[in-house]
Amino acid sequence: MVRAARVIHTFGSPGKYYSLTKIYLVSPDGRYRWWTEDNHFTDTTLVNRATTELFHGIQNAPSTVSGIESPYDEVATTWDAEHPIGSGESDHVKRLLADARGTYPPHVLDIGCGTGRALDLGLASPDRYAGVDSSQAMLNLLTRKHPKIAAIYPVDVRDALTAHTFSAGQFDWVFLDTAVDLTAEQRAQAEQVARLALIVVDGADWTVRDVTEASVERIRSVSDAMRSPS
Repeated sequence: MVRAARVIHTFGSPGKYYSLTKIYLVSPDGRYRWWTEDNHFTDTTLVNRATTELFHGIQNAPSTVSGIESPYDEVATTWDAEHPIGSGESDHVKRLLADARGTYPPHVLDIGCGTGRALDLGLASPDRYAGVDSSQAMLNLLTRKHPKIAAIYPVDVRDALTAHTFSAGQFDWVFLDTAVDLTAEQRAQAEQVARLALIVVDGADWTVRDVTEASVERIRSVSDAMRSPS
């Protein structure tokens, strides 16, 4: 049963049951779906099965399907247990970010978000948070823990940057996990998406780069270009 629960949350996708968000695994022929109810995978003693004919509530759960096979898929259901939050880590990072706050709670883009450590640490509000990751399984775990997140981008962030999915200064903070392999140009592009700070995450090490001045200069440059006679 525990193995079945891990399979469901690795290969399934989010769906709604009224106000609840669950991870459902649908059969290849689309007739049945399976899901579990336990908070912890190791507590699973029952797997539910039902037909897919009926839905319950508004079906507005985010899609986690990336179509990309990721090495993180196979470790997603054990990731949090094997990478626990350290004692005092939340308070430490909050102090690092204290000077990077604006007037209002920050809008956050989390590149390489995984299972949502930034949210687990209470660094951002789910309704102001967007996560980017190519691992469907990791995003399933993120959604399972934080069903009210504002947006999920199940893509390779390099493709998103090439497509200019995010605009300059769109988010107050941008978290960038060092496991995401970016070129210097791509990293600079990701940094420009941040209005206040770029936070580089390397395991338990967090580095905050203040980009406020660069953001202001960029805005002024764009404004001057718009005002100049053609």
